[in-house]
Amino acid sequence: MSSAGTNLKKEKSTIFSMVLSSPGMSENCKIVLQMSRQNVLLLSRLIETGILNAKGNFEDEILSALPEESAGEFKIIHEEILKKSGLTDFYEKLKSL
Repeated sequence: MSSAGTNLKKEKSTIFSMVLSSPGMSENCKIVLQMSRQNVLLLSRLIETGILNAKGNFEDEILSALPEESAGEFKIIHEEILKKSGLTDFYEKLKSL
């Protein structure tokens, strides 16, 4: 990859990091979701494979700027949506296939 491409990724990551640290961004907000159990399973898998298992090796410059505590929050969201949809056991069994 060219150094120009690397510099562009670094700039995007820096800008997104700045946006994440701007005033008010760490305040909690309530989001109410209504989705099918099918989409709950898919979202859970996306969170787990995209963020929780990545170990900080992100190709995406935006995801690479995520603070470490964000992964913990996504883990809680992941567990909560499975629990509220009654799919926790099913999801674990599905993963073991």
